[in-house]
Amino acid sequence: MKFTEFKFKDYIQEALRDLNFVEATPVQEKLIPVVLSGRDLVGESKTGSGKTHTFFCCRSFKCWMRKQTVQAVITAPSRELAAQIYQAARQLASFSEKEIRVANYVGGTDKARQIGKLESSQPHIVIGTPGRIYDLVESGDLAIHKAKTFVVDEADMTLDMGFFWRRLIRLQAGCQKTCSFSFFQRPFRRSFSLF
Repeated sequence: MKFTEFKFKDYIQEALRDLNFVEATPVQEKLIPVVLSGRDLVGESKTGSGKTHTFFCCRSFKCWMRKQTVQAVITAPSRELAAQIYQAARQLASFSEKEIRVANYVGGTDKARQIGKLESSQPHIVIGTPGRIYDLVESGDLAIHKAKTFVVDEADMTLDMGFFWRRLIRLQAGCQKTCSFSFFQRPFRRSFSLF
């Protein structure tokens, strides 16, 4: 199935063309309709199968850009993975006529500087490790209570780090009651259910 067959906004189609993405991967073909419907989901596929663009094309970038609040929270278990997701988000956002503010919050970075930026504006899309996002929410600097989307990438790795999982449950509780949840992971090593 071609990406042009999905009902994405024009700038998303332009960003995908820039990446030379023409055909959806099998996981994208299967999961994009589910994500577009707004249902919660657990997606399982190998690394490199297109999970990241599955959730960006569908949810995060329907972005409610007129609002000045956090609309999507995307967590990853490591700084490196969060950085990759952040770069993918920035690439897609760069094609939008309206500003889409994307922020990456991970441990080992300047928290005071992040708080300073949050005082002037909240990002539309939050990406980062659960620990740092949790710290910013708990301190009252990052407001996720209006988020409409909550994504856990590499959920199996996050589950293996029980410390992060407890923080994710608390973060999820801070989002809107109507928030959609997506969990993406490599093929199951263990099963779990949505919150």
